[in-house]
Amino acid sequence: MGKYDHLISFVPKPDKPGHVADWSFLRRIVWTDESFMPGAPYFEIMWFCDVRDPGPPTHTHDFDEIIGFIGGDPEHPEKLFATVKFLIDDEWYTFDKSVTLFLPAGLAHSPMHIISVEKPFIHYSGGTASGGYTKSE
Repeated sequence: MGKYDHLISFVPKPDKPGHVADWSFLRRIVWTDESFMPGAPYFEIMWFCDVRDPGPPTHTHDFDEIIGFIGGDPEHPEKLFATVKFLIDDEWYTFDKSVTLFLPAGLAHSPMHIISVEKPFIHYSGGTASGGYTKSE
């Protein structure tokens, strides 16, 4: 045990009470936020392995957020090998390449549709939230 163990997370984000993630399409990898690690911003990483119903609903945050979709094939890192449709404000965007999005505080976004998955890909999101965060609709 080291003196900085409290700054390291190997823990996937827990499921909400009464809700269990469907591992057939989603595999959480790691996560942290203020509720788990005092002082930490929100950040999570997960694999998407199959198509899924749209989610989460359109919302905003009171902090800047970074969202990304990264292809899982190291031979072709620029290719997503999947199709993701994502709503930003009132415009739909469709991605089939690895991409990072910057969403300034207050910008409405989501839902996210995983349209097709040829190979599993990584999805991450994080933001400057501290003291916990909530989605406002």
